[in-house]
Amino acid sequence: MIQERYKPTFLRKLYPNTKLWMSLGISCAVIFFNNIWFSLAVMILSLIMIAYEKYILEFKVVSISIIIMAVMMFAINGTLNPVNNYTNDPVFILPLLNWKFYKEGLEYALTYFGRIAPLMCALFLLFRTMNMTDLGIGMYEGGIPYNISFMFISTFQTIPILGKDMNQIMDAQRARGLDTEGNLIKRFKAFLPVMVPVVANSIMRVRNQAVALETKGFNSSAKKTVYRDLPKTKADHILKWSSILLSIGSIVYRIIQSFF
Repeated sequence: MIQERYKPTFLRKLYPNTKLWMSLGISCAVIFFNNIWFSLAVMILSLIMIAYEKYILEFKVVSISIIIMAVMMFAINGTLNPVNNYTNDPVFILPLLNWKFYKEGLEYALTYFGRIAPLMCALFLLFRTMNMTDLGIGMYEGGIPYNISFMFISTFQTIPILGKDMNQIMDAQRARGLDTEGNLIKRFKAFLPVMVPVVANSIMRVRNQAVALETKGFNSSAKKTVYRDLPKTKADHILKWSSILLSIGSIVYRIIQSFF
């Protein structure tokens, strides 16, 4: 079986907890600074790193969501937002639909779009380059109980497994003559023959996993260990404390700004 191998790039070599701190720092900075140029820089840098990490195809769904969100936010707020000053002349008019767009609504949409879009790009990059198994180890070493970290990680690992099972079962059902393409009624009829094996496989997998965990002493009160140690580099320490300072600084900046 051919498997895809990922090169150990800078982001993939970072400690998983470092990426969580980076996510917190970037989120606080984008939300509380509320600076369009800072948000634009975060978005452009994230897109460059996504291309460098070769996640362009996977980012396609997120990019379509960003485009749809932008069109809806600017169209609705630019025309119907209560903050619009309708006594002023509109910024521009869409000739075919006779839509009038106002400056106040467009600025309102730009403010919130400048917060959401950069975070979608940055968080996609950080979490996509994070190994879920490494994250579980990092959470346990960070002081989170092992049962909570296991439940958190197993939830994310279940989603791709279910997707893989569904694709395999759909291919098998197509080979037996099941029509899974066509209008909505045909797709709904093909839903049950696909979902019943998926649910049955999931139940069997949960039972086998429970037996495996019990034989490995999951509920034992003894101190748990990890099978490998994740190395921490100087970059991890620098990025971690930089993210913490960025989070605190952005919160303090927002508090001070609220008084003036």
